[in-house]
Amino acid sequence: MEDEPVIAEDIRLTIEQAGYEFCGIAPSVNRALELIKQQKPCLVLVDIYLKGNLSGLDLAFELNEKDIPFLYLSANYDREIMENAKRTQPYGFLVKPIRKKDLLIALDIAHDRWKQKLQLKFQSTKASIDKKVNHRPDNKYFIEANDETLAQKRKAFEGIVGRTPQMQKIFDSVEQVAPFDTSVLILGESGTGKEGIAKAIHNLSQRRDKEFVKVNCSSLPHSLIESELFGHEKGAFTGAIEKRIGKFERANGGTIFLDEIGDMPADMQVKLLRVLQEKEIERIGSNTTLKIDVRIIAATNRDLEKEIEDGRFRLDLFYRLHVFPIHLPPLRERKEDIQLLVEHFIKIFSEKARKSISGISDPQMKKLMDYSWPGNIRELQNLLERTILLAKHNFIDEIWLPEVKHKNNFQELFSKIKTIDEIQRDHVLSVLKHCNERVSGPGGAAELLNLPPTTLTARMKKLGIQRKHSIQPR
Repeated sequence: MEDEPVIAEDIRLTIEQAGYEFCGIAPSVNRALELIKQQKPCLVLVDIYLKGNLSGLDLAFELNEKDIPFLYLSANYDREIMENAKRTQPYGFLVKPIRKKDLLIALDIAHDRWKQKLQLKFQSTKASIDKKVNHRPDNKYFIEANDETLAQKRKAFEGIVGRTPQMQKIFDSVEQVAPFDTSVLILGESGTGKEGIAKAIHNLSQRRDKEFVKVNCSSLPHSLIESELFGHEKGAFTGAIEKRIGKFERANGGTIFLDEIGDMPADMQVKLLRVLQEKEIERIGSNTTLKIDVRIIAATNRDLEKEIEDGRFRLDLFYRLHVFPIHLPPLRERKEDIQLLVEHFIKIFSEKARKSISGISDPQMKKLMDYSWPGNIRELQNLLERTILLAKHNFIDEIWLPEVKHKNNFQELFSKIKTIDEIQRDHVLSVLKHCNERVSGPGGAAELLNLPPTTLTARMKKLGIQRKHSIQPR
C-alpha cells in the first residue's frame, strides 16, 4: 500500500526485477482490502499514512487477522503512531527514501521469518497429532541439523543461558537474522547481555572468520569519537603524530558493534548515517574515501523513540538501524532462568578461583529469586563472583544482597501497571458501555473509535470481549 505513485512505481520495479510477483498498488485501506481478497498476497508493504480516514495501522489489524505478514513504510514520525505500529507486530520497518538494497534485504528477512513461523506451526501441529496417535517421539518432526551446524550454534551461544519462552524467541531471532548483512538493533536494560547477543549474531554469520569490533559510544570523548571510528592521517590535528586506523576500517569484512548508540553525539549520528547509506568512510585529514564492507549491530538501554521526540536522536538513523530489532527482557521478567544462571556462574567462578563449590542452599536461592535485580545478569554475575571469592566452604550458605529501601515499591509499581492489551480492552469496553453495546451504525462504538466495524469486531475478538457481556470485568 502506497499513496505516492512515483514511490509506489519504484517499489514495483525493484520487487519485480528481484523476481517477486507483484500483486498491485492501493492508495487506501479499502482498495487494499479489495486487492488482498482478490490476489491473496504472501506479503504486504504498508505505508502508515494513507489517503482517506483509515491509516496503515487499521490495515495492519486486518492483516494480522488474516495471518498475512507485512512491512511498514514511513517518512514521518509521531511517537503515538509508532507505539501503535509496534504493537501490530510488523515484520520490519523501512524509512523513505527507500534504498533498493534495504528493501530487498527487508523482504528477504520478512520472507524467512514467515517461513520459519509456518514451519513452527507445522511442527507444533504434527507433534500434537503424534501425541494423540502415540506414533513417534515429538522431536522426530523437527528438522535435524548436521553436526557442523550444531557445533556452530553451540559455539555462537556459548555463555548465553536461558530456557524461558522469551529467551527461546531471542535465540530464534538471532538464527533468523544472522545469515543476512542487515543492521540489527538490540534493545534492553543495562546488564541484560546485549553484547553476548551481538557476538552470537556475528558468530552465526558468514563474517564469523573476520573481526568483531566493539565500540562503546558512551565512553568515548566527544573530541575523539570521529578519529576512533573512522581513523585519521598523520598531522590531521594537533597530536596526530601518526596515521590511525579506525574501528570501521578494522572491522572491514566483519562486524562492528556500536554499544550505547543512544549516547552518540548528534553530529556523529549524521556521519554514521552516511556510512550506512554509502558504505564508505573518510579518515580525518584525508580527501579520499574508503569503501568498506561492514555489518553494523547497535545496542542501547535508552528509549530511542523518546530520544527522537526530544530531538537527541535522528529519526532516519533510527530507521536504518531498526530493520531487525531484538528486545532483551530484564532478569526480573525471566526469573525461571535464575537457577540456570547461578549454576553457570558457580561453575565458571569456582574454576577461576580454584575452589570446589558444589552448589547453593535453598534459602539462599530463594533470596536470589525474590530479589528484583535492577542490574540484571551483570549484577547477578558480579554478586556470585564476589560470593565465591569470599566463600569458606564448598557450599554457598550465605549471600549478601544489597539492602533495598522500600523493598515492596518496585513490585507494587509493576503490579499496578497494565499491559497495552489491558489498556486497549478497558478503552473499548468504556466506549461500548457508552454506546449501549452498539458496534456499528450512527453513534456506534466503531464510529466513535474511527474504525471500520469489521476492524473493531476483530479487535474485540482478539481482546476477549463478547458483546452480550462486554461490560463485565475480565
